[in-house]
Amino acid sequence: MRCLIVFLSVILLSSCSREKTDKVLLELDQKKLEENINYDKIVFYKFAKIAVRSTAVEDTTIADYQKFSKQTQSVLRTMKSVNPNSKESISVIDALLMYKEYRSVKSFVKATDEDLFPPLSNGFIAMYTGSKSNTSIIPEISKAKFQNVEHAVLSMAVLTTRDLGQPFALYECSKTQPELLDDCEIKTLLEFVRGFLFFSNNLYYLSEDGISRNINWLNKNEDIPLPYTKAFFGWGNLSDAQTHTAFHGMNHLFRGLDRLRMERKIDEERSLEDFEDFLKDMDKLGLQNELVWAVESYLYLKKENPEKAIPALTKLKSSPLFSESEREVFEQTVGYVKDRKSDAALKGVYDKAFLGKVASKYMLSILSKVNWEKVMQDQGVPHTKEIFAGINKFKELSNSVSSYTQPSTIDKGKKEITKQGSELLEKAKGFWK
Repeated sequence: MRCLIVFLSVILLSSCSREKTDKVLLELDQKKLEENINYDKIVFYKFAKIAVRSTAVEDTTIADYQKFSKQTQSVLRTMKSVNPNSKESISVIDALLMYKEYRSVKSFVKATDEDLFPPLSNGFIAMYTGSKSNTSIIPEISKAKFQNVEHAVLSMAVLTTRDLGQPFALYECSKTQPELLDDCEIKTLLEFVRGFLFFSNNLYYLSEDGISRNINWLNKNEDIPLPYTKAFFGWGNLSDAQTHTAFHGMNHLFRGLDRLRMERKIDEERSLEDFEDFLKDMDKLGLQNELVWAVESYLYLKKENPEKAIPALTKLKSSPLFSESEREVFEQTVGYVKDRKSDAALKGVYDKAFLGKVASKYMLSILSKVNWEKVMQDQGVPHTKEIFAGINKFKELSNSVSSYTQPSTIDKGKKEITKQGSELLEKAKGFWK
């Protein structure tokens, strides 16, 4: 009995220590990521993408392809006809028929990796030209690398669209494999976008992993120009060297935010070092903004120099970036500081979660101003126009199906289909079963 107790104690202790390792925490985040992108609107987006990609399949005898292709006709027909620049929306009937097709293969879509199909660019070309021989259009690189670049471009392109945004960018980020990209600015900027999205979805270990790679790369490549990064952040007035310093600081900031939200004490201690590195970089540039003030005030409170936090907090509560309730938090924090209760402020209103919200709000204000289509065109990214046309069509399809499959609009759809005769009624049969 005594031996059994000792054995169980060893097992328990080893499992507890295992739960604290970076590798296991990273694996847990990967599982959480899969759960975060497994809901209906994302699955429909994936369905529409597979429908387009499947049009470029050359071996059409594959059983799974035959089953799936029969259920994508409404999607492909609507994709061809919809004009994303037109005010005319997709009809209720078309939306319901698309949803019927989607629902019949939903389990197949959820279980299928879209990257088993040809790249999206091939799909669009095949859909509009009828040609499935696209080898001359795609650069001479491997399919894996090419579709990885597609996911990377799409993750950035959908990030700032009003109707798709972060959830869809998170899905595209989940499909990217940065290790397949050459060490370059695009890879580093992608890692940063991934890191921000992972942070925003509480996937701190995944975020920290990629951002740490970024910091290492930036430390080794101080003289490489960063034109995409400059455009991304709106740093047109900075030199190449200054852009490098600013981006280095931003990576330290978000790694610090990741570590601040982790469960281990050592990670919180490291986060403060990252914040100090961020402030050093910003100080070199003479930059003053909401991020600098937020981190300054947090560090001063943490290091028990509350009086030094007041100027930064005062600037924050005057910033138009924040809502009235957020400004009240800054006001309350100043009150705590004046009463020499900085510890109460950190545990109460101005805690690490609130600091993360401040940083996220600032980043989203930056992202909302980025015109990625123009940035990519200016940098000569191939097929930029087609990529964005496709994104706008995916957006129209997703929004229409989402809005038209509510109970009230389903009733409206029934009436419209009934009015237009037995042929349409036959097509929609089974939808309401």
